[in-house]
Amino acid sequence: MRLAPILCLGSLWATSLATLAAAPPEPAPAAPAQDMVLWYGQPAGEWLEALPLGNGLLGAMVFGGTRHERIALNESSFWSGRPHDYDDPEAHQHLTEIRDLVWAGEFQQAEKLADAHFYGRPAAQQAYQPLGDLLLAFEGDDPVGDYRRELDMARGVARISCRAGGVGLTREVFVSYPDRVLVVRITGDKPGGVSLLAQLKSPYQEHVTAEPGKLVLDGCWKGPIPVNNWLIAPVEGTGLRFQTALLALPEGGGSEAVDSGIRIRKADAVTLVLTAATSHVNYRDISGDPAAVCGKALAAVAGQDYATLLRRHEADFRALMSRVQLNVGDASQGRKPTDQRIMALRAGGGDANLEALAFQFGRYLLAASSRAGGQPANLQGIWNEAVSPPWGSKYTININTEMNYWPAEVCNLSECHQPLFDMIKDIAVTGAKTARTYYGCEGWVTHHNTDLWRGTAPVDAACYGMWPMGGAWLCRYLWEHYAFTGDRQFLQANYPLMKGAARFLLDMMVEHPKHGWLVTPFSMSPEHDFIDGNGKAAFLSPSPTMDIAITRDLFTHCIEATRVLGVDADFQDQLVAALKRLPPYQVNRRGHLQEWLEDWKPGAMGHNMSPYFTFFPGTSITRRSAPELVAAIQKWMDQRQRGGGWPLAWDICLWARLERGDQVAACVRRMVGHSLAPNLHNRGSNQSDGSFGLTAGIAEALLQSQAGEISLLPALPTSWPDGAVSGLRARGGFELTMRWKAGRLESAEIRNPNAAVARVRYGERTAELSFKAGEPIRLDAGLTSVK
Repeated sequence: MRLAPILCLGSLWATSLATLAAAPPEPAPAAPAQDMVLWYGQPAGEWLEALPLGNGLLGAMVFGGTRHERIALNESSFWSGRPHDYDDPEAHQHLTEIRDLVWAGEFQQAEKLADAHFYGRPAAQQAYQPLGDLLLAFEGDDPVGDYRRELDMARGVARISCRAGGVGLTREVFVSYPDRVLVVRITGDKPGGVSLLAQLKSPYQEHVTAEPGKLVLDGCWKGPIPVNNWLIAPVEGTGLRFQTALLALPEGGGSEAVDSGIRIRKADAVTLVLTAATSHVNYRDISGDPAAVCGKALAAVAGQDYATLLRRHEADFRALMSRVQLNVGDASQGRKPTDQRIMALRAGGGDANLEALAFQFGRYLLAASSRAGGQPANLQGIWNEAVSPPWGSKYTININTEMNYWPAEVCNLSECHQPLFDMIKDIAVTGAKTARTYYGCEGWVTHHNTDLWRGTAPVDAACYGMWPMGGAWLCRYLWEHYAFTGDRQFLQANYPLMKGAARFLLDMMVEHPKHGWLVTPFSMSPEHDFIDGNGKAAFLSPSPTMDIAITRDLFTHCIEATRVLGVDADFQDQLVAALKRLPPYQVNRRGHLQEWLEDWKPGAMGHNMSPYFTFFPGTSITRRSAPELVAAIQKWMDQRQRGGGWPLAWDICLWARLERGDQVAACVRRMVGHSLAPNLHNRGSNQSDGSFGLTAGIAEALLQSQAGEISLLPALPTSWPDGAVSGLRARGGFELTMRWKAGRLESAEIRNPNAAVARVRYGERTAELSFKAGEPIRLDAGLTSVK
């Protein structure tokens, strides 16, 4: 069954967005401040029990040991390998043969040829690496009591307290973005109660220098990685150099340098200040001076006391985390340790307040792992302890990297997008060379993975990487930033990146010999196989549904951008014409949205969610614009077996778009109770994507704005009958506060920093509203304006 293609330009936003300024919206009156503390009655025994801290450049995992503290360290630019051009200069000569094999239905032969001749050199990329550990050994062997370990997400501060030998000991740890340092403060409630040995360790250390009050570790990445991992290319020799530098500032007592570190004896308190840097300058240059960077950071904080460092950090971090408040459930549940609450939820209990904490944890991870000047959040955010991490802990851009950033705009962390935007600029350069080398096309392309060295060639194997849509999908984030902020200067600066990705697709797509549609000649539905007409499993095929959906989104956004900016009328005409020639979305014989151009039986491997990009995060199918297609999506979702991790997070987003609060509630409960670790991080392969996706899904259940209107509480979880949320953002520059009772909207307040118009929906009721700049409109459940 074929249905007509859908073109949705979101015209209601066009007028208001074209006039919006770049200024951030004034904050609406917030819901009551939410308790954002996770706490535990014992130290962490494993990685996913430790407490994550970060500033987008430095990452730290705090274990909270009583005798031996481990603070695992990462620096966002410390990766294996070195600058490298992955492109195979001979790849293009095999393009036509691969395409013709696909046209002929010889899919397996096409894949063998692609694996042999259409991949990068080498056919794998590099891995995010651990920097090492800060180790603290405390003197004494007295029994320990009154233990508590906590993470205050609102402040970005970890705290450990206990009693030993009659002394109350407290540790506070944070990673400051303003000062680019990690700070550890250790105090005792009796004079002379703090004695410890501080050491630095790294799998790549070359030498450690200790002097009174200062410890410096210098190191260099050396390959190959000692653990066999076919997803990480073996590289011989050296790569990035790095330095980790620590200052120890005791109050009272004494400090001495020892061969292995710094010893503090009988101090009343001690403050440890740590910074780290690598020789990374950019993806082509690793000639930087990490010692100079560390020296500058430490010199900048010299003479500042702990209270000043903490105050500067808190002001910065609270400014991000305080923007959104979500109050649901019983706040008194917070008296129980977080790990016990997770276990109770897993056993069948209810804890909406814990689910709200998990929502904030996703926001917290983004604020801690993605800040201007650092690298984007990778598969593990910014936290990794393994030299051979799962999937290389790199940027998997056929879902995982994108999911990391789903919460950025709607959850009011817009500036956390910047490292992703910086990476897109880089890969537009390397991807332009790949487009010419592999496809003979203008514009730029990247496939399913990239790394610190901005590789854009296909890697791994045809069953994973022969997917030329990574760059086109990433461009959605450029448009979304504009759609939420109305920053016309940003759009003007970044439209060439969108145009380049669209230019590549226009050049690369060809007419399908059977159907006459404009298609990508060979691609894949990410990591999902099908059973062809001969009963054989295959991956490569022309224009799977996800390709069509990403192309529709990109072309539509480029068309809107040309209209807003008043440029490229001829290019706009080409895009409009191409949109009319794309394959329509289809419903297969099982009544589901069809995943490939032909109605093939799906295989056992892979993601199998990719065609639903059309509905979320894409917008080429919306709930009220295409009822037959939405019914097909609903049917697939109804029979889908719930798993965990990022697929379950995507389920939450899809159920939210289907406006099924009952299913959202069930999936959120499963996610928090079964898929999250004790520290609320997603369990699967230590990947952070599921945590980010959970946050995005909850936001989508409370507020939507993708269909040219603002929809209030479209999929309110049925397990959250009463509550309030403030600070969520809608496309068009709007910010909202909402309260609900007994599962029904009680009141809403919407504001925009600029004059704007919007259609607002609650259920089947809509209202057209005109906003004066900075003046809120308050609505009741009937969408009537009230004072």
